[in-house]
Amino acid sequence: MLDVIFGLVYRNYPIFRPGEEYLGAAILTLITLETVIFIKRRLNKRLPWEKNPLRRLVIEISLNSILLSVVIVLLSLGINYFIIKAQFIQLSDEVLITIFYLILLVYIPAFTEFAVFLLNRWRISLAEMERYKKENAEYRFETLRTQVNPHFLFNSLNTLSSLMYEDREKATGFIRDLSDVYRYVLENRSRETISLREEVKFIRSFVYLYQLRFDNKLNVVIEISESVLERLVAPMTLQLLVENAVKHNVISVKKPLEISVIADETGYLTIRNNLQKKTAGVVSSEIGLKNIISRYGYLTDKPVEVTETDSEFIVKVPLI
Repeated sequence: MLDVIFGLVYRNYPIFRPGEEYLGAAILTLITLETVIFIKRRLNKRLPWEKNPLRRLVIEISLNSILLSVVIVLLSLGINYFIIKAQFIQLSDEVLITIFYLILLVYIPAFTEFAVFLLNRWRISLAEMERYKKENAEYRFETLRTQVNPHFLFNSLNTLSSLMYEDREKATGFIRDLSDVYRYVLENRSRETISLREEVKFIRSFVYLYQLRFDNKLNVVIEISESVLERLVAPMTLQLLVENAVKHNVISVKKPLEISVIADETGYLTIRNNLQKKTAGVVSSEIGLKNIISRYGYLTDKPVEVTETDSEFIVKVPLI
């Protein structure tokens, strides 16, 4: 290829060259190629494409351009002097050879690898988006199934029947809150997001039903900054997490369950409860928590953070 190029540049340049020139070209190509491969391997360890593709491209091209320019020029001069034994070495020819090798062995492979990486990332992103859409649809079904729950309704009606004889005023409030809970579920089950203000209003009604059932054994503290109430969350997020805490922990006079719901300028909604796990009788599929993680993976780039210590269970949900 270089012979063709030089044949076009110089009128009397023969296309077919002496054997020592091909030997020199083979040595130059082999050493240059091994240098490029060595640099790529080092960069793959220190700065892989997944970490920062644009930065990797710039560094690879810059590093190869500087290092190979020196290597190619020195090798060309050495080959011309020791192997070809040329009487006259033209610097412009060496520059042309250097540019040719850089284009062929550095720029074309680097940009090709960069393009292939971006194409693969795009394909993976599409696949993940489809997966999140599927899980989002499954979440909606699971949310509806969990919320309009015969077990929850059965316990609520039992509590209501007791209140009707003990305190009619509380019974009236209980009916009102139970109605608000189911109205919220039916009206918002198909929405992707809802304001934190509406979610908090719903969770207060939901918590009230639980507190009447458990009397003073369940304490829920809600501390939400006014500045974040218009931020968005997925509907029924708080309900799933509160119900999860109630389902898996002992609630008694000696061991009351403490749940705190906090949101401020950090951009996260934090649900925290003291950990006092039930020893038997509860089979956990973790579907609710998995659905929340999948749902927020579809809605935002920020992850849901789940932390369990010896004394606490904490879930941090990103505000949208």
